[in-house]
Amino acid sequence: MGLSDFSFFTGLLCHMSNLNVKMQGKNQFIDDIWALFKAFKLKLNQFTGQLVKNDLSHFLRLNSIPSVNKEKLKIYDDGLKKLHFEFKLRFQDFSAIQAELDTFSMPFNVNCEAVRSDLLLELIELQSNNHLQQLLLNMQKLEF
Repeated sequence: MGLSDFSFFTGLLCHMSNLNVKMQGKNQFIDDIWALFKAFKLKLNQFTGQLVKNDLSHFLRLNSIPSVNKEKLKIYDDGLKKLHFEFKLRFQDFSAIQAELDTFSMPFNVNCEAVRSDLLLELIELQSNNHLQQLLLNMQKLEF
């Protein structure tokens, strides 16, 4: 294992450690954790696109090496693609319940016709509540 290998894996482990720390936060619901996984998978895709372009901005230690062999970058790119596939495979059960997670995490954005019938009436009432919609809009304005 060379210096570039060690630098790449150190950077990747830092990204994975950040995911792990975020997942251990208090008062998180399953949709919060699922959002973290989805974001991490998107980051993995971003990393692979950057490695192909020799952009190492998210792997600072690897970026500090004067010149990284293009064949090494291809190996790292392949490794990231495999890691993405493993995440997709291991957490496919979440993908299967994506619609239900969306119903609870974003109830105002869900199409009522796509919801299970036992949740339909409650969702219609929730989406029809003008007070809640206004409260949500005010909260969104405060965040940005």
